[in-house]
Amino acid sequence: MKQLWNISHYEFLHILKDPILFIIVFIAPLFYCGLFGVVYFSAILEDVPLAIVDQDQTVLSRELLAAFANDSSFRLVEGVDSYEELEEGMRSGSLRAGIVIPRGFEQKLYQRSPSELLAVYDASNLIWGFNSRKFIREVINDFTTRHAAAYLLSAGCSPREMEALINSVECNISPWYNPNFSYTNFLFMGLMMIAVHQLSIFGVCLSVTREKERKSWVHFVYTMVPAWKIALGKTLPYLIINFFNYALVLFVSSRFVQVKIEGSVGLLILLGVLYLLAITFAGFIVSVHAPNSLQATRYLMLLSLPLIMISGYTWPKAYMPDIINLVAALFPSTWMTLGFRLVSIKNLGLDLMWPTLLVLSGMALLAIFFALSFKKESVIRVDDALSINGGYSYPRKVNRLRALRQQIGAKHLSC
Repeated sequence: MKQLWNISHYEFLHILKDPILFIIVFIAPLFYCGLFGVVYFSAILEDVPLAIVDQDQTVLSRELLAAFANDSSFRLVEGVDSYEELEEGMRSGSLRAGIVIPRGFEQKLYQRSPSELLAVYDASNLIWGFNSRKFIREVINDFTTRHAAAYLLSAGCSPREMEALINSVECNISPWYNPNFSYTNFLFMGLMMIAVHQLSIFGVCLSVTREKERKSWVHFVYTMVPAWKIALGKTLPYLIINFFNYALVLFVSSRFVQVKIEGSVGLLILLGVLYLLAITFAGFIVSVHAPNSLQATRYLMLLSLPLIMISGYTWPKAYMPDIINLVAALFPSTWMTLGFRLVSIKNLGLDLMWPTLLVLSGMALLAIFFALSFKKESVIRVDDALSINGGYSYPRKVNRLRALRQQIGAKHLSC
């Protein structure tokens, strides 16, 4: 136990003394949480820049213009009087949507003939595009309903008959789990889980490669300390720090960013523990077998972008190729991001979450097993030369005596 404590104490002191590692482990998670929180703080898209080209210039066209101006979803941009100006505004980005009211709009409505409007919106950004289309439809439907109601009343229908005709088919739409369509609830925690993944695994990935580069890993290898104590001692500080960062992210997200976290706290803690166990011990395995810190960092950089893309968090897994889904299922981040969403937003319980917990448990156990059972000799690569303090590699334990004999023989020959 004392050996384990000494290794963990040594690793923790190094984290505190290394300014770069200290920033990565302690400061970066909070920085990312604050940065993403500021970016997604608005949560809901409003004030879409909209221009209306009124070519009709009638009472009814001005009523339609007022309907858009009074809707909180839009910010009416004035001074756009032609289709060319509308097109220029859309190209420059000062406008995200536009309405063109053609000549004869009011006349056709009063003649009970179909009247058309041209609605354009910027679909180069899908968030702008989908929201603009939804908002435009809502305003147009409301305007059409009010106009139809006024016509029915003028035709002699009673208010009750008018209401019965207009509401002959009533559809009550009730969005569940994210009723405000908040992008914070949709994207924020997924990005934070990937950030926690990268930062958590990055620190422990450097724990052994750092020792190799400083030529001090040989002291761990040739001591009488068992391999499992070395692995556990090296990873224990990062496990504690990573769980602290995970809890801090949950607190800041819920309290200050207003992310919806309604599920069982116990399940969220259990998910976090299993996830962090899997990635921390996996990071140690990478560190043991990577030749240096640069190589370990390259491995992480290659994984960072694909992890969020194939996890199914932003794009449904049902529309991905089967081979991609199979590869994604091999990473703990896939199960964690989706599991976290199911618990925090859908408020699922253990009866529906047990498959995810079972998979994460299996991944954690496998990572722990391979990390604690690594062979100290297997990570030492060197020619049959006795060079403990030279180069980035160290002698094999079984060849040390032979290397010593070769050096003695070489000295005799030189004499």
